Amino acid sequence: MKICHVIYSLNRGGAETHLLDLCVEQLLNGHEVEIVCIGKDKTNTYSIEKEVLDLNININRLIGPRMFNLISYYQLKKIFNLGQFDIVHTHQPRSDLMVFILKRLFKSSVRFKWIVSVHGKYNTYLDKSFVNNLKLIFFNYVYLAWESADQIIVISDEVKDWLLKLNSNLKPVVINYWIRGKTNQKKVSENFITFGFLGRINKNKGIEDLIDALNNFNINFRCLIGGSGPTKYLKYLKTKISESNKKNFNFLGYLDNQEKFFNKVDIFIFPSYSEGLGLVLLEALSYKKICITRNSPPMNQFISTKNGYLFSNLEEFRSQLELACTEFKIDSIYTEKIKNIEVILKEYDVKVLYPMIEKVYKS
Repeated sequence: MKICHVIYSLNRGGAETHLLDLCVEQLLNGHEVEIVCIGKDKTNTYSIEKEVLDLNININRLIGPRMFNLISYYQLKKIFNLGQFDIVHTHQPRSDLMVFILKRLFKSSVRFKWIVSVHGKYNTYLDKSFVNNLKLIFFNYVYLAWESADQIIVISDEVKDWLLKLNSNLKPVVINYWIRGKTNQKKVSENFITFGFLGRINKNKGIEDLIDALNNFNINFRCLIGGSGPTKYLKYLKTKISESNKKNFNFLGYLDNQEKFFNKVDIFIFPSYSEGLGLVLLEALSYKKICITRNSPPMNQFISTKNGYLFSNLEEFRSQLELACTEFKIDSIYTEKIKNIEVILKEYDVKVLYPMIEKVYKS
């Protein structure tokens, strides 16, 4: 089977990480794979381009204004016609809309099965601004465009519910991201607990709650916060940290090496208010890290009191942090939680989830 994935860029995020894993599995299963990028990779963010090229996958990049330039659609049509792909699999809204428009413009000469992957609840992540209001208008057209796809894959039941509220005519199939188990490093230091957060730094991620919960915390700790965000918001977050705690927080910025980060962390904290799946939580579990997260879907789909800690408000957040620190030092409790993490890892194993992708392609 010849497959072409279309995505905006190769800057690493949940969709891009999953795409790389998907390409690996498709090559192992004997498929031919190419990628089209409709946008440029940012220079200040890690790109997975090298990993893709190391797999001997051809990367096609559109030239020019792209989405709003007719020439871009002729470029895309040429790539599809030369490749004679059986499947065109789009990732992210701008890619979805471009393929939808292409099929409308060249209906008689473009023939392939169109699969859409919806990687999140797109309109829930935007802060209020003029630009983001324009994006919300753009999303309305994307929701309608998805009706023309041959099949839609969503990454969680939470995203499925969100999607059906937007457009009840859609029939999405839920296929979660998969993860691969990594090495387990139990404790970073005997003298203090190291908390870690990794992700985009914005209000939705609950970093303010994290800081409030750790202010005046009585247990010796350090907190590593990995990820990039608006400079103004980062400065605001730092003003919220109490004077006695400022030395305990370390804002690391964007991280190229996630393994190095997780190997410095004892307990992973993810206080996000809303997620499509929360891939970083699954990644933390793959490193056998105890996790604390908000008690809301889809995070509580794979984090529970059996393998981690859940909270619903700031008071519970503080109490769960204290409980986690106490139980982390009790070997019997720690060992039991790690065993339960391993159960979850089996459910999200590539051997379980990748065949579901194959089924969608062949249906």
